[in-house]
Amino acid sequence: MSNVKKIGFCGATTASIVAIILLATCNVSAANDANQLDLTSHDCTITEPVYGYKFNFSGLRSELAHVVKNLNDDVFEFNVCGNLTHSCNNESNVAACLKKGGKEYVLGHQHELKYHNGKMYFNYLSGAKCPNGTADNANYQLHVILSCDYTMDVNQFHITSYSDDACSFYINYETSLACLPVPDALQSNSCSVRYNDVGGTFDLMSLSDANYRTIDRDGGLFIINICKPVLYGENTMCPSGSSICLYDRKATDLKKRFINFGNVNSQPEFKDNLLFLRHNSSTPCAGNSSANYSSIVNFHCDNTIMNEHPEFMGTDHDGCTYHFNIFTPLACKQLKPCAVIASDNELLDLSALSEHPPHQLTKDGKTYTVAVCASAGTPCLSDGGACYAQNEQTYNLGNFNTHLRFNQSGSPYLLYEEGAVCDASGRRWTTKIEFVCANNATKDNGTNDAVQIIEDSNCQLLIQYQTPLACLQQIRCKAKFYEELVDLTPLVNANDNYEARIELPPKEAQRLAKNTKFFLNVCRPLVPKYQLGCAGGSGACMAKMSAANAPEEEQSLGFPLVKLSALNDTAAELLYLRGDPCPNDKAMNLSTTIHFNCNMTAGRGQPVLTEIDDCHYHFEWGTSVICPPHECTFNADTCEIVQEEAHQHFNFKNASFTKDGKIEIAYKQQKVQLNVCGMYRKTMTDYSQDLVNLFFTHDLPGCGKEGKMNVHLRLICSNTTENTTTITEDTQCSLLYVQRTPSICHFLGLSAPPEDTTAGGSSTSSTTSTTTTTPSTTTSTTTSSTHTTPFAIMGIILSVTFFVACLGMFAFSPARRQRVRRLFRRSSSAVRYSRVQSNEEANLLLEPNGEFTESDDDMLL
Repeated sequence: MSNVKKIGFCGATTASIVAIILLATCNVSAANDANQLDLTSHDCTITEPVYGYKFNFSGLRSELAHVVKNLNDDVFEFNVCGNLTHSCNNESNVAACLKKGGKEYVLGHQHELKYHNGKMYFNYLSGAKCPNGTADNANYQLHVILSCDYTMDVNQFHITSYSDDACSFYINYETSLACLPVPDALQSNSCSVRYNDVGGTFDLMSLSDANYRTIDRDGGLFIINICKPVLYGENTMCPSGSSICLYDRKATDLKKRFINFGNVNSQPEFKDNLLFLRHNSSTPCAGNSSANYSSIVNFHCDNTIMNEHPEFMGTDHDGCTYHFNIFTPLACKQLKPCAVIASDNELLDLSALSEHPPHQLTKDGKTYTVAVCASAGTPCLSDGGACYAQNEQTYNLGNFNTHLRFNQSGSPYLLYEEGAVCDASGRRWTTKIEFVCANNATKDNGTNDAVQIIEDSNCQLLIQYQTPLACLQQIRCKAKFYEELVDLTPLVNANDNYEARIELPPKEAQRLAKNTKFFLNVCRPLVPKYQLGCAGGSGACMAKMSAANAPEEEQSLGFPLVKLSALNDTAAELLYLRGDPCPNDKAMNLSTTIHFNCNMTAGRGQPVLTEIDDCHYHFEWGTSVICPPHECTFNADTCEIVQEEAHQHFNFKNASFTKDGKIEIAYKQQKVQLNVCGMYRKTMTDYSQDLVNLFFTHDLPGCGKEGKMNVHLRLICSNTTENTTTITEDTQCSLLYVQRTPSICHFLGLSAPPEDTTAGGSSTSSTTSTTTTTPSTTTSTTTSSTHTTPFAIMGIILSVTFFVACLGMFAFSPARRQRVRRLFRRSSSAVRYSRVQSNEEANLLLEPNGEFTESDDDMLL
């Protein structure tokens, strides 16, 4: 026994037989057995290490197979917790099979279930030998990643894009079996509140399909979901039923790594013209032993926001209640019945469907009656939108409404609520009608509606309604990378197209005519332009330019038929397919790949043609839109924000909307000077929304219990100069100040929007102010425009003279010269973030000055 030496937590020994027994007992991978966050199971169950919950995926087993097909007609067939019922390439006992180009490839004979830091996935083993395999991975492999999803969506499978010679394939499987259980008292299929007596409704449920992250003043990371619990996944192992939790990655005790700051609440409140969700938790507050932590999420109307996410605003006086702000179109009052505005301001109008007679559907011996935006009539109740009859008895499945909305998968839907009691817990039936575009792209004739029942379980009837009225020009420009959203919606341009820059290798460049130009748009067809004659609906176009700079010999490089695909948190890919016939191979069509990556200095960025592969065109697109929020330095002495990585500065004392760094606000019928300058300011760039957030506390006697006001200042790049002020005094005095201004654009790497001018060089100046006061809320709006005066011109002349004099003074002092060099120092290098794992984004948020690292594209696990 003296030659047996214990190593590590599991006690591995030099005796191989002892090692096998101990590893089987531990069931923990040797990669991370210190904290037990790497597990392997050879059946369909696995017990997660934080709360001891046992995930059981046996319910995912199919009697036949799960079938997933991509646009190239590659077909993946696989089973979970069992094998396929048919052979693959003449081999039996196969768990996963790929059908491609008329051939079959075995992707695995069995699978193992993996757990890594909250992420769960099936690895399919013993696939066929891959011609392009490596020494480490010689065979074909399939990885099925299990993602938590509490909602019932029609499409549960998403394939990660892959090359023609790929050996490894990744399929994302969204299922509620990958979620922690929700307590019965907290379960709900709706998240809405009415704002008037005629059916006007705020519905926030579409925000529930992804987790959001934001940091507090001390660099702590909040993980948030709206209307549903936090989706369990990698580094998001929040307590069961919690919608808001604090992630402390430094905690060694797994149970203290994720702290509940608010249980799920699906009942929004609308009071004093404010829309909010109040979340209570069972976690004792460190600042008040007699209270628990709680959170309030305030929702503010902004129709220009395309990718909403929360921002932490501050806490109350004892640090027990946390406040968050979200700007979203969902907080705006609706337009017309049965219509909704898409993210690119395109109107989707389904009101014509309300005039159709109710649909009669039959399933499992039940007869369902369903109507769209109208009463379903007999046999339903007078206000029933859906019901079913069985054994001469009728059950209400939800009252009709006309509130059309989009979910996070990009599908428009209706949700009928307050149906009959469904189960012993008192939950009521709801009906979700999901509308699907029917046109030539979906191989439908585009003339007939098709209605079918997808599922009726969990107290919800799910119906798919296929109709040409549901078709939009734009495809979905959002994609989930595990539980996080990657969103390029701000790049969708409904007014103009992007012109690509050409940076081809010399040999490829020689084959391309010098007068060739490329025009693209993002997630939508090209905007029609005079003389640009590519096929209607094309997302990318190649043209030769005439001597008069008019496009000729146009060729379509593909149509936007496939939604955006996320490669990681800061990289995504867009495919345009089925363009014009390829000149080099008439059997193929021209196509396009656009690869987006994070570049904080690029602003919106520009597509760059980097490669032509016979019939396929590759574009790289560096853009700040895909970058995560970045913390800047606030210099209290100079009152300026410093973004060192992008070499940008913004001085508040020189800003047109302040007076020497101070902003005047109205509070309780008096004017208050708000000092933006000072210590303890936290600034965050939000490139996806073209803004900078500034957070601080301002002393204001009479405001709140301690005379302190939490301030959230939003500086938005805009072609107008206007501001709005919202003051709330619920549990804590808070100020939300939104300033739209062109002056912040350069700091964000954006071109300043053009200012309006009038004939003869004259301009006007105006100011309007509107104030609404309630017992707890004050809101005001101010709009202004500026013009150049002779005094301003004289000021410029004096400034230049003074500047030249200063340079003369500094020339005699080496120390001063060095300061001047630092002042003008600029770097041509661009900060470029790409190919990162989801935990790397968390590290960036927790350590804002850290850098992303490059990762292999195949390292999706």
